[in-house]
Amino acid sequence: MTPTDELTATVCGALGTLSSARKADLLLETSLSLLEAGRYGEEVESYLEVYLRTPDLPKANVVKALSARANARKAAGERLLARAQQDYNPHDHTGIERTANAPIPIQSPFFNLPASRRAPPEIWEHIATFVPRYHLRTWFFVSPFHRDIAVRRIFRTIDMYFGEDQESVNRGLDIFDRVKADPGFASLVRTLRIHWSSEEGDMFDLMLRLFRTTLPSFKALREFEWIGYPEMRADMVQAVLASHPRLQSVGLIGWHFDAVGVSAFHNLHKFCLRAEDDDGFADMGEVRSVLDQNAGTLRHLTLGAHLQRTHSWDLAFESATLRALTHLDLVDTRISHAVLVRIMHASALRSLTLHGTFADPAAARVVFGSDHVIGGDHAVLPHLEAFRFVTVGHDDDWALFEAVTKFVGQRPRLRRLDLGSCPWELVRGVLPGLAGLRVLRVRIANLCTEAVDALIQAVPKTLLALHLNTVVSNAPLHEYAPAFSVFSTLSMLHLRSHSAHRPQPNLLSEKEFTMQTDHWVTSARAVALALPSLDFVGWHGEHYVVVRAGEKDGGVELKELPSRRRLDCGKGVDLGGEDAAWLERKDVPMDYEMTGLES
Repeated sequence: MTPTDELTATVCGALGTLSSARKADLLLETSLSLLEAGRYGEEVESYLEVYLRTPDLPKANVVKALSARANARKAAGERLLARAQQDYNPHDHTGIERTANAPIPIQSPFFNLPASRRAPPEIWEHIATFVPRYHLRTWFFVSPFHRDIAVRRIFRTIDMYFGEDQESVNRGLDIFDRVKADPGFASLVRTLRIHWSSEEGDMFDLMLRLFRTTLPSFKALREFEWIGYPEMRADMVQAVLASHPRLQSVGLIGWHFDAVGVSAFHNLHKFCLRAEDDDGFADMGEVRSVLDQNAGTLRHLTLGAHLQRTHSWDLAFESATLRALTHLDLVDTRISHAVLVRIMHASALRSLTLHGTFADPAAARVVFGSDHVIGGDHAVLPHLEAFRFVTVGHDDDWALFEAVTKFVGQRPRLRRLDLGSCPWELVRGVLPGLAGLRVLRVRIANLCTEAVDALIQAVPKTLLALHLNTVVSNAPLHEYAPAFSVFSTLSMLHLRSHSAHRPQPNLLSEKEFTMQTDHWVTSARAVALALPSLDFVGWHGEHYVVVRAGEKDGGVELKELPSRRRLDCGKGVDLGGEDAAWLERKDVPMDYEMTGLES
């Protein structure tokens, strides 16, 4: 056929320049793609016939082609037989009518497809949202169909680290090259998080220039976070604004607020600022401007100011946008009475995190204690589904915790709860009234069998994620794990004692370090062995993904996930879902001084 357009003619001309081996590979790839799409027919038969007649083919490719053709022919034959059977169904060959009680067999339209393809693509896409990234990588080896789904999920969010770790820097540069050379790959990325840990200088300037030239290639970008030092400044704000003026989420996480002009973004659904504040290039009034300029869209706000510096968000919280927020996080900060009162009047809130110090604890007790239930609904924040309350400096304020537990109690909509250092005696009293609870972080200072039994009896058996913190335990923590087997849906369990730390090689002899490390890993594995439903294990601040296969170690193997980094972003490592991610927030509180296993 004569090409009808310039593109087709050009492609045909390009094909003529290929070697015979490359043409054969292209023919095989095309045939397999058509078979994968369910388009088997004479055209595919012709392609494979020509391919198999090509001399000097790799043996592996020949086997692949023959297997694919055999499977396609078998499936086509089965479909033809099924159609023939339908012709036989109404009457037999003797002309005798079928009896009324002999139903015509009905087969599923997916019956003859491979098991991995019997569900439509939309179902597999939905399944992939519940598969942790570690396990999702195995989809690469199932089929091209599943590989495409896994790639879309895995590269939806990219974290890039630029600092002293040269391997991470090289990986980041490789991603830059890939994004500029492959628009298809670039279109997968929705969230980009850049982690900086560099001194300013020629190398930093070079990295910035590379970043600026690559940024426009992220055509599908919707969320952007700048994390670490040096902080994002006015020139980079302008560069991001020029290439992606309609970003839906912007995050600035570092020591200083230097992003002058960030209020120029007018389509934000989420805004995050974490800084020591007051000593940056940007005026703190810029935060109020961000809220005002995005009043129609902003729904998620995260603000943090280092606790060692006195600061209040009074000006920002005068914005009317606060009433439209559904998610609010105040972290590592001083919370004034005026701010707390305005928060309690933001009736649309569904998720609230309060971490820091109250400027007036007595007034805070009154605010929380003023809540009451009318007709089964709370007067204050009636739609609350997630609540985190972690105080600094108020651990002995029993009256404050009493008011907070009264505020939390009898909320059947509440799904996620973390009351920080609230005494177990108070927490235990409110848990039975939280029928919708699925995620819980709790601190039991003196852990014993009776306390574990009380916890298990108090929470719904449909719990999905649990973080249990203790100071003193009557027994090794892993020995309590079997008691949690009543939670058949539990996918994440974190057991932590602040007195326990992973063995450090610089503090022990080689023999002692090996012995203690083996004990550490064995104890963590015992938790996974006791609870077949677990996908992740938290062990004294570290996280492991559970791999269940084979006979080694009882069929359970733990793969360690990356340790936290300084100024880590809120989402941290992938723990399989939003529930576990909320429970294990790595930036609550923000660790400005401690790194790695010290945290």
